[in-house]
Order: sequence, then structure tokens, then C-alpha cells
Amino acid sequence: MWPLTSMLFLPAHKLEWVRKVDRYKPDAVILDLEDAVPPALKVEARDLAREGIALLKGMGIAPFVRINGWGEGGAEDVARAVVPGIAGIVLPKANDAGQIRELDLAIAHAEGANGIALGTVDIVPIPETTQGVYHAHALASASRRCKGLMGMCGPVNGDVARAMGFIPTMEGHEQMYLASKTILDSRAGGAPYPMGSIIGTRLDDLDSVRTLCVRAKQFGFSGAVLIHPSHVAVANEVFAPSADEVEYAVGLLEAMRAAEKTGSAAVAYRGAMVDYAMEPQARAVIAQARRRGMAVRAVEGE
Repeated sequence: MWPLTSMLFLPAHKLEWVRKVDRYKPDAVILDLEDAVPPALKVEARDLAREGIALLKGMGIAPFVRINGWGEGGAEDVARAVVPGIAGIVLPKANDAGQIRELDLAIAHAEGANGIALGTVDIVPIPETTQGVYHAHALASASRRCKGLMGMCGPVNGDVARAMGFIPTMEGHEQMYLASKTILDSRAGGAPYPMGSIIGTRLDDLDSVRTLCVRAKQFGFSGAVLIHPSHVAVANEVFAPSADEVEYAVGLLEAMRAAEKTGSAAVAYRGAMVDYAMEPQARAVIAQARRRGMAVRAVEGE
């Protein structure tokens, strides 16, 4: 399943939206039980999330559920939401490693109760408090279920901006350290797929969405988290390998195989020196391209 190019938030109680989402082709949908659900509907939304999981699974879209904060109904959400077909739990306001370990145990209990193989359900923590941001590496490393931290990328005055005290802008200079730290802490903590939350633009401003997606990819986020269906196609295009990137990767591997035949491990390729250190990234680009159905010619020795 990973890496995911696009994850789209939908309110868990809006099943009519879930039924239409396959036309937008997100890799995953996050059924939201937290901020997108009115307090009076949160209990009902848990049961509707179970229906949403089944619908998404039938569409071939990975179903995630954003629960409420740990200690704010999150444990009860897990007990109802972890059913066959669910791909992962998104934990908002992730504050410390203890919360992740408790969530891991709660998921394991629900897996056992519902006949799901142990360790199947992933965790995506969102560090949204100052403590969570500071201890992000501990969050990522607290459970083998953690696949990636979710960080912000956009001009929105949400939980993170409020906690950190900065004023978010479209230029995003005030978020550079935060984005880099989130990505480093995620990957170093064993969660190799940090996701960038693309938020704060006008819903119809696809140029700004593209700008933020490109920035997130350049920083090192492996995919985008989105709040409107129209943004999915932009993220899928930006985070998927381009034809030029695939051709470059294939050519690099071919150049390396040719160099090996002459007894070399470094070679000039398109005006630059390349060696074995460049191969893993080239292979990752090719693997992602093939996962997305792109035609990629075979390279000798693959």
C-alpha cells in the first residue's frame, strides 16, 4: 500500500460523499471522526465509519479513520472503527510516545476481537502540540505500526500554528524547520512515509495547491493529505514520477550496468558523475511508476 500519493479527508458521517469518492481516485480516504463531525453526531459517526470502510475497501481505496484525541474519545473510536478492511488509524494531537503505545495495544485488542491479523492496522500520528512536535521522533519510533508522521504545509491557522505561535503564510518560510524536522523525525524513527497536509488555500485555487504539493515533495514528504476532492488529481500528478523522472532512472541503471562491465562503479551520466549511491532512488522511482501502472522498460539485472 505504501507509499501513498494522496489521502483525502472526508467526514465519517457523510456516507453520500464516500459513495462518490472513487471518481477522484485518491489512494486513501481518511474518514474523520474528529474535527469534521459535530459533537452531537460523534457516536453515530462511529457506526457510519464502519460502513464507509466497507465501501472504500470495495472501491480499492485504502480506508483510514482519524479518531478523536487520545483521552477525548479516541479509545472508544478505535473499539468501533477497527474492523476488517481498515488500513490505519490517524491519531490527532499526538503528544507523547505513551499515547502511541496505548493506541497500539487498543488496536491489537480490536484486531483480535474482529478476526484481523495482528499488526495489520497502521498508525499515522499527527504531532499538533508543542510537546508532540518536540518529541516527534519518539512518536514515530513508539510502534512498528507507525508508517509516517503527518505534517502541515499551507497557510492555515490550525492546531499546529496555534501551538507553535507562528503566523502561516503561503510562502511558508516560517514552516521550513517544522517540515524538515517532521520528515527527519519520521524517517529516523522508522516511519518512512511522512505525509504533507496541504491546507489553507481557496478550494478552487488549484495553482496554489500545486505549489504546496511541489514544495512538500521537495522537502521530502512522500505524499499529500487533502481536504477537497478536486485537489486529489493535482497531488497524484505531482507525487507520481513523471515520464522524464522515470526515463532518467532507467537510464541511470543502464549506465551503471554498462559501467560494471568495464570494471567501474562510477560513470558520467547526463553530464554528472553517478555511482551506486544513486541506485536506490532510481529503483524507488521505477517501483512507484510500475505501481501506478506506468510502462517502464526492463533493465538488465533487475
